[in-house]
Amino acid sequence: MLGDVVRETRIKRGLTQAKLARLAGVSRRHLAALEKGANVSVLVLKKVASVLDLTEIQLGGLELRAGDSGGKNGVNVAVVADAIREARNDARRTDAVLARAEGLLNGNGKVDVKSIATRFPRLPAHRVQVNGRSGADMLKESSDWVEVKTAGEVRQGEPVNEKQTEMVALPAALIDKGEIVFRARGDKFRDCGIEDGDLLVVQLRQKGRAATGELAIGKIGPNVFIGRWWQKNTRKALMTDGLNEIKTGKGSLKIVAVINVIVRVEG
Repeated sequence: MLGDVVRETRIKRGLTQAKLARLAGVSRRHLAALEKGANVSVLVLKKVASVLDLTEIQLGGLELRAGDSGGKNGVNVAVVADAIREARNDARRTDAVLARAEGLLNGNGKVDVKSIATRFPRLPAHRVQVNGRSGADMLKESSDWVEVKTAGEVRQGEPVNEKQTEMVALPAALIDKGEIVFRARGDKFRDCGIEDGDLLVVQLRQKGRAATGELAIGKIGPNVFIGRWWQKNTRKALMTDGLNEIKTGKGSLKIVAVINVIVRVEG
């Protein structure tokens, strides 16, 4: 697996995730995702491979090789073009899901539901094993953990409970500077891949913008809602992963943040 190759090579070079991320100019979260086998951009892969001097990478049925020049920064253009085409195919599949969403919201009945996916791809939860250890114990055991104070608890359709805060220990690779953490409560987020008690690492969006399909936190008055953002012309909505519109009631829906990471503590 690609992630295993990157992790093993990093360890052989005596590099921590933090140091490799700095040398490659990528975030620790992206590097951690790469090592865990998640999808990352070709640019992130290229930067990491350059620092580790990886001249050949197996990527499923795709093989990335260094360019003929042999330089660390060279990646075969034709191979990268293939990778980009694969990414575009993924984008087309996402567009198909969005087309399905538009058909449901507009009620035109013209979408062939048998020919396209009927779910958004879920944002996978990062499972953190505690096994009876306290946050203080985990911080002492490894420098790769950080302690963060949550910004409150969120329930679907209710105001944020800012009084209910707590200190939690998280793997440092899962949270970037400027991100904040909420504790999710209740079972009404389940259709978005979020369970009761999950920790949500979010990025605030001061300009109230999100990309279509992003897992976002919206607000109407004091009440917050979580779902997949969808907008066309003046029509706005939050959707579940299964393409059901989340009922938010009357009022102007404004995006306040997007969810970058879901953390599920186990043990």
